[in-house]
Amino acid sequence: MDNAYYILAKDNVSIERLHICTWEFPHESSFIEFGLEFPHESFVNDSIILYLAAPFIKEDYTVTCLMKNLSNTDNGRFIFNDVVRGIENVGDDSRDGIILSFEKRDKLTILPCDIKVDNGFISFKLEKPSRYEGNLYFRVLIKIDNDSIAIRKKGIAQTGYIYDFKINETRNLPQDIYMLKKNNGLEICKVKKAFCLHAIPDNFVFSFVDSSKLKNIRKLESTAFQKYLPEIKGISQDCFNILFLKDNDDDGKESYSLFTICTEETIGSKQIAFAIGANIICSLLFALSSLRFIKDANVEWYRQIPWEYWGALGILFFLCLYLFVPIKSVWSCLKAKLNN
Repeated sequence: MDNAYYILAKDNVSIERLHICTWEFPHESSFIEFGLEFPHESFVNDSIILYLAAPFIKEDYTVTCLMKNLSNTDNGRFIFNDVVRGIENVGDDSRDGIILSFEKRDKLTILPCDIKVDNGFISFKLEKPSRYEGNLYFRVLIKIDNDSIAIRKKGIAQTGYIYDFKINETRNLPQDIYMLKKNNGLEICKVKKAFCLHAIPDNFVFSFVDSSKLKNIRKLESTAFQKYLPEIKGISQDCFNILFLKDNDDDGKESYSLFTICTEETIGSKQIAFAIGANIICSLLFALSSLRFIKDANVEWYRQIPWEYWGALGILFFLCLYLFVPIKSVWSCLKAKLNN
């Protein structure tokens, strides 16, 4: 999958904090969260449009604004890593935005956004709030139609997942991003701090992590995150670890590269079943040649096949069912029909 991300705007917007959180679900749709924090001075006009550009984005992607999810003290505590002392509305209605007050960090104004998805980019239109406190922030959830958001390298014994996030790297600016920038009069936004979290199944192993950017690795608090993101059903599986990376522009850099490699062991029960099935097929092919020498025209052909052959064919049949038929799905459908 393409791994270049760009944040653009018409006005000179400085991003104080960029939050990226990936959710890896093998064999299912995966997700990415993006959160952007910026100062109120970015509003030159009554509204501002920010663009998140990446070549893999498609027009039919589902993108959800998470302001409502953050309007909860428990959810705010988990996302911003601080105790939420209070929540108040920006206007008469909570849909206009909310203000979170924390115990240690400055207040934060969470804004709603109008979302437009196109091939290659997503635009977020934010209205200037009637009042605010602290910096402004919005966060979205993007559902990916791929079963992995990483660059996947398959092997015999294991599969590697490469998370290579290049943010605002202009050295190899893709042509479609260049045209988007040129045609809309956009500028690449300066990002002061970048935070990246990877939520992966606990049977994955972090085989490479940039230690200079690593903050911690921990078990995912599944119950809390399931409450925060009910849109992601897979969190209920309670089988995830989360890795936290952080980088900033202290050395004057204008782009970020966050690189991590995970590996998954791929020799499992299905691989063993496939090997057994292949062995049975090869054995039968060698053994069937002997039937030509015992053929009796007076006896039906199937009666001449030894019972060991029938046993081997039966085992092969059940192995094929196990490998190629989704037994759980079939059983669920049968149960649903019986209940109805």
